[in-house]
Amino acid sequence: MIKKLKLITWEPTVEFTKEFIEVVKFDMSFNDKGLTIILVDKKGTRVDITYDKGTKYLGDYVVSYRYTSEIPMSILALLAEKARDDSGLNNFDSCFYKALHSDYLDQFKPHFPGSLADGLEHHIFPVGTGIVEVISDYDPSFTLTKAAY
Repeated sequence: MIKKLKLITWEPTVEFTKEFIEVVKFDMSFNDKGLTIILVDKKGTRVDITYDKGTKYLGDYVVSYRYTSEIPMSILALLAEKARDDSGLNNFDSCFYKALHSDYLDQFKPHFPGSLADGLEHHIFPVGTGIVEVISDYDPSFTLTKAAY
């Protein structure tokens, strides 16, 4: 039986969930310090999402990452809405998502021996007019910097 893609909400911190609103700017960099995704909301609040640990087996910071504009990924909008409904989040709370039964994730599992494949996760970050996706075996760190008014 083939399982269908499903999203679950991911709230990294209560502060993020309640303080961060719609993304208006994002940047992403991958260098010798890891993968960093920077999001800025309408109020100027910034969240840095940092993958800076080595993955098991590969030794790199993440297994894979990609950016796709929202039109090819429009299927995720309905799945995200269902995940939000299932989690009880209100429309003003911010969150990210983890994907279950993901084709993107499944393409990497054969390259990991034994139980290491079971530790991989597909993380999804809506970023304004697109989606950033990361395959990793650990959760990134999140740093929220509130805008100074």
